[in-house]
Amino acid sequence: MSLYEMHYVSNASEKSRVKAQQAILQKALQELSIKSKLEQQSEHEKLLSKQHVRAVSGKHTAANFDLWLHSTNYTVVTNECRPYSPYCSGDTIISDAASTSTRRSNRQRTPSMVSVSSSYMSDNTASSCYSREDGSSYSTPTYTLTERDIYGFKRPTQWIKASKLIEFVQRYKLIQEKQTKSWNKLLANNEQQWPDLCPQLSRYVRKGIPHAMRAKVWMHYSGANKKLQENSGRYSLFLEIVESDDANNEYADAISKDLHRTFPDNSNFACDIQHPDGSTTVEPRSNEKIQQLRRVLLAFSAHSPNIGYCQSLNFLAGFLLLFLSEEETFWMLVTIVHDIFPQNMFDTTMAGANIEQTVLMMMVYEKMPGVWAKIGSKRCFWECEQNDELPPITLMTSHWFLTLFINILPVETVLRIWDCFFVGEGCKMLYKAALTILKLNEQRIRNAEDSVDTFQLLQNMPKRLIDCDQFLKCVFSPENDVAQLSDEDIDSKRTLFKSRKIQRELNLRV
Repeated sequence: MSLYEMHYVSNASEKSRVKAQQAILQKALQELSIKSKLEQQSEHEKLLSKQHVRAVSGKHTAANFDLWLHSTNYTVVTNECRPYSPYCSGDTIISDAASTSTRRSNRQRTPSMVSVSSSYMSDNTASSCYSREDGSSYSTPTYTLTERDIYGFKRPTQWIKASKLIEFVQRYKLIQEKQTKSWNKLLANNEQQWPDLCPQLSRYVRKGIPHAMRAKVWMHYSGANKKLQENSGRYSLFLEIVESDDANNEYADAISKDLHRTFPDNSNFACDIQHPDGSTTVEPRSNEKIQQLRRVLLAFSAHSPNIGYCQSLNFLAGFLLLFLSEEETFWMLVTIVHDIFPQNMFDTTMAGANIEQTVLMMMVYEKMPGVWAKIGSKRCFWECEQNDELPPITLMTSHWFLTLFINILPVETVLRIWDCFFVGEGCKMLYKAALTILKLNEQRIRNAEDSVDTFQLLQNMPKRLIDCDQFLKCVFSPENDVAQLSDEDIDSKRTLFKSRKIQRELNLRV
């Protein structure tokens, strides 16, 4: 063996040994980090159990983003007692003060009708004191929390304490009563006709559409009702096509597999069959709501063959079926995909979805540089965009968009976003909601140790945004800079990134 060969073998062996040592060291550090985190969490939990939680009762303040973030009306845990954890025991939806929201407004604070002060009887029952508009107060009777909400979903007690849910349900019931009175008055002043889109209507929508009117309002203002009337009988025709040629429908199997996965915990979509021997099987054909979902998705695949079927369409259609008829759901799904969303959001390339996430990340880069610094892998946004390498967090935020926040936010919060989405706001509502979620958790994101912590944070914290009324006030607050986001702003960015992507593809061909 020559001296060169001996040197080469020796050098390779040394590199292998160093690499092995590095792997052992890295593993040891990871184990130490995990152990340290667990010990720290244990210490914090002990400290929390010994500390008094400061709760100051007072009235909500209306539509003021900064005051809402710093409100003392909610349970507050001192910073030294509050560790970062996506599973923290605090139930408030208020995040730590965002760095961009430290300015205090000098405007007059207008108290809302309902006070958040509540006295709790137990985890499952509560008796609360609320404020009338004239300032007097009255007590509501003891309230027992049902296992499911009126839509068939289980209460999110794994994320929010039952006492907090009871407080919200009682308080929101009063808000819904006020919504109904306001909308009845609106229709009475317009000869029982739906008014044209205008700033006044937008204010009503942002405050919530009454449950009894929601389906009709969605259908009318989205344009789906017009489609249904102009295409009478076409839904039945699409069904005949897919039923007669079901064996050759390339999407039939994928749709069938996703039926029982759509809302397995929702009572309206339950398809579990209990057998005498105690075993349980899943039988989608036993549930009429699931069969409606199947027919809607198959008909859509015939209506839009360039899209066919992709996951997330099942969640959109299934959620719509809780409020609309089968045929109405079909035309609403067509309207969402083809009229409200931009092109190519759901096709095989998902090019539209990628552009939307690029626009969202640019807004994060511009409006929340601290958040970008944490999620951007220490790279400039334009470097990521140029290399078609968006941050991994977009795997999550793209799901927010494609499902319209279903299974991301609590049900009532999703419904309030959908109200705005269908009536006037369109896709920009998704940007406003997503950016507000990020802004509310800005400090937590900046304090996250790594991308895994950030993923956990953004996966779990939205599920605690139970107070939909305050969340919408936050979204549209003048102090929230995303509130003024316009369609023109979004469209200009879409056009920019589409042209840059096309140019890159042309350069590769040269």
